[in-house]
Formats: sequence, structure tokens, C-alpha cells
Amino acid sequence: MQYTPPARLAELEESATLKASEMANQMIAKGIKVYKLDVGEPDFSTPRKIIDAAYEAMKNGMTHYASSYGVMQLRQEIAKKYDQRAENVIITPGSKQGIFYALYSLLSPGDEVIIINPAWPSYKQVVKLAGGVPVEVDSSEDFLPDIDSIRKAIDGRTRAIIVNSPNNPTGATYPDSVMKEIASVAMENSLYVISDEIYDRLVYGVDYVSMLKHMKLSDGLVLINGFSKAYAMTGWRLGYTLADAGITKQMAKIQGHTATSPATFAQVAAVTALKECESDVKAMVSEFAERRHIVSEILSSQGLEFVEPTGAFYYFVNLKGLLPSGVDPASYLLEKAHVSVTSGEGFGASYKTFIRISYATNRETIRDGLAAMFKALKG
Repeated sequence: MQYTPPARLAELEESATLKASEMANQMIAKGIKVYKLDVGEPDFSTPRKIIDAAYEAMKNGMTHYASSYGVMQLRQEIAKKYDQRAENVIITPGSKQGIFYALYSLLSPGDEVIIINPAWPSYKQVVKLAGGVPVEVDSSEDFLPDIDSIRKAIDGRTRAIIVNSPNNPTGATYPDSVMKEIASVAMENSLYVISDEIYDRLVYGVDYVSMLKHMKLSDGLVLINGFSKAYAMTGWRLGYTLADAGITKQMAKIQGHTATSPATFAQVAAVTALKECESDVKAMVSEFAERRHIVSEILSSQGLEFVEPTGAFYYFVNLKGLLPSGVDPASYLLEKAHVSVTSGEGFGASYKTFIRISYATNRETIRDGLAAMFKALKG
């Protein structure tokens, strides 16, 4: 029998960020040296205290099913961090899964979700999977949300707005005034806000503002976070969501029929991450700040105009005028320079000449990779 995917999958686009990495890995498998400036994954090892805590948890019998809400000890610790209640917290296998559960719990078929471009590609695809319709609006030239554009995009079918600060792919950290305006627009129109705050610990020289400052969970805020970025735990697949108890109940139902719960011993180890690993987080952030400085110096020395990021570990730069007409930037740079970056088009149709550069890798790779990139661009 010939397989024909259902419409919801036929329309689904593959991950632009993972695609870039996979293409580079294929070249590496052939023995070709590639400078990987693509994936948003810290190159640090998970702190030893977390690994030891997971091992101890396994030895102590934490190898069985957990509640579909997650291990209570971790839920309580997260609730304490945000001054909320444990009933408002659900633990998920990565924050991406939390975004899917939240959207699936909120959307009816045809409901619209506003996405502020440039945006992480999975937002649009997960909205589709949940039966919704993504409505994309471009941000300003400095990569901050355009409040007027958001207002104009709202109609009778709008259900939610997705906010991501610090932002992937731009590294922009939204100031207090912007977060307050988005919250006001959402509450005026009875919209949910899904605030993806996975990069909240990775900020440089600015104050981080959580959407919780301007919205309560009861106002329709769904806050997404996890352990992948700040604690170098990408492979542990551990995220969490804070929302009104009615929403977390629905999310737990979905998780109960799909993943059941994240690995129990990993959840126990995450308690150690929150309670004992602050110095590890600060050390990683300090190193990321140094790498960010290196990238800025190199881009400036080449005369490239760019918006300096204040969060996450990405630069989103426009190569317009430096590339042959019509080429895909990432494919071109991988072929000509053996440098792997992510093409901007995956983050929004208006960004075809942009690339995302990740500095979540070592300094040597950053320096050598950017040198190879500019050599190729200058032909």
C-alpha cells in the first residue's frame, strides 16, 4: 500500500533549525570539516550535581511512572520560583511539548494565533498541528514587536498571541514597556498569551522582564520554560508550563494519553538544578557574554550592520548585497565556506536574506567559522 500523509502532515514544514544541522552533519560524516554555528544548544556539559542527583534518584527507585502533572517536588519548587501554586505547574518532555499541549488545550479548529516574526519556526507548525491558523506579523527594524501590527491582526477568530523574549532568532529582549503593551492588548481583547521564556536566564546588560509582571495566570497567561538552555540539559527533555489550573488539567489529560510524563529521575534531578546550580548558570552566561562580544567585534570589523542581541545566544543578520541573487544563504555558506548557519526564511518570509548565527559553541569555532564565512562572501 502506498502511503499518503494526511493533510495536516502534508502541510507541515520540517524544522529549519534542525534541517541546517542535519545538512552539516552529513558533510561531517563524509570527513569534511564544518564550522557549526547553527543549533541553539549549549556546548557545556550538564552540571555534575544534576547528573549525580539523577543517578541517586535511580538508585533510590525513581524509575517508575510519575503523575501526568509531573513529580510533585519539582512542581512545588517551580511554583515557589514564580510565587504560584503547584496546581498551576505541569512538567513536560521539553518546553516544545508544553507549547503543543497548551495550544491543543486552547484552540478549536480555525482559531487564529498571532506570531511575531522573526519567530522560531516550530510555533507556526505547532499551531497548525493543534488545528489553529498562524497569523504572522513582522516586528520593527530593531526586532521589537510592533504593537499596531498586532492590534490590526486581531479579529473575531483570534485566540492567542505567542511571545518569545529573549527571542529566537534575534536575541532581542523585550523591554518592560513592550511586555506591558502586549499584555494590555491581550487582556483588552480576551486573548491568551503564550509566553515562551526558555532563554530568561541568558541576558546581557539588561533586565529581564517576565510576562508574569503584567499578567496573572488567571488573565490568560500561559508561561513556558524549561531546563535545556540555562542548565545545558537539552538531551534531558525537560520543560514546564505555568497556567490556570483549568488549563493544566487539560494539558495533563493530553500528556496522560501521549508521553505519560517525563522521566521521573530527570525530574528529581531538576530540583537540584533549581536549588544548587546557580553558580553553574552564571558561569555559562558569563562565557556566552564573552562569545557575544567576539561575534560583535568580527561583524563590526567587516562593516556589517546588525542589531546587537541582549539575550539568548543568537545573532540575526542581513546578508543582502553580499550573496548572489536568489540563493539560500545557509546552503550557499555551507557549500562555499563549510559554515553551517540557519537561513532566515524559516523564521518568516520577510527574512530571506538573513541568517541566524548561534554562538552556543566554542570561541575557536566562532572565530574560524566567521572568518571562513566572510572570505566566501567576498568571493
